Amino acid sequence: MRKSAAVILLLILLFNIIGYRVWFYYAEQKADMAMESRLDKDQYDVNDLISITVPLDNPYQLEQRNFQRIDGEFNFQGKNFKYVKCKVSDGKLILLCIPDARKMVLKKAKAEYGNTANDLNGNSKGSSRSGTQKSFSGNDYTSETCQLSTSILPCFHTSILVSVVNAKLVSQFIPSPGKPPETDMA
Repeated sequence: MRKSAAVILLLILLFNIIGYRVWFYYAEQKADMAMESRLDKDQYDVNDLISITVPLDNPYQLEQRNFQRIDGEFNFQGKNFKYVKCKVSDGKLILLCIPDARKMVLKKAKAEYGNTANDLNGNSKGSSRSGTQKSFSGNDYTSETCQLSTSILPCFHTSILVSVVNAKLVSQFIPSPGKPPETDMA
């Protein structure tokens, strides 16, 4: 009886430490595959598309008449977007993107479960955390790199590399608990 209780408690502990991350990673991969399949079959509402225009500094850029299907994703202000189509027109790269609501829900659920399981909220009565302590859940200090690449001709390739660093600090000043002791210098 004790061994089975110990094994069950150990499995719960292991799930709370790493298992939920593996589970959510698997769920995010399945959601990505389902979304990519829908985008490949053009099963999306055209009204949900968001257009992003990026100026290209390439003097002899070839124009494209039609949009071309591309794969990729990016995160902007906490929202995930998938690239749907792109084309080059008038020296600008025009990207059509769609919000990925399933992935946003999964990421939010993962963060909430991780904070709850590890008590990072500090809401419990016995918590000794002060307001100046910061939780390092992974969303506070991140660096994201996104590469957009298009291939118009087999010998001509355009690539844009975008890097975004997100660092949120609670405050630039940390309050001192008190004055240092005075010493007599004789």
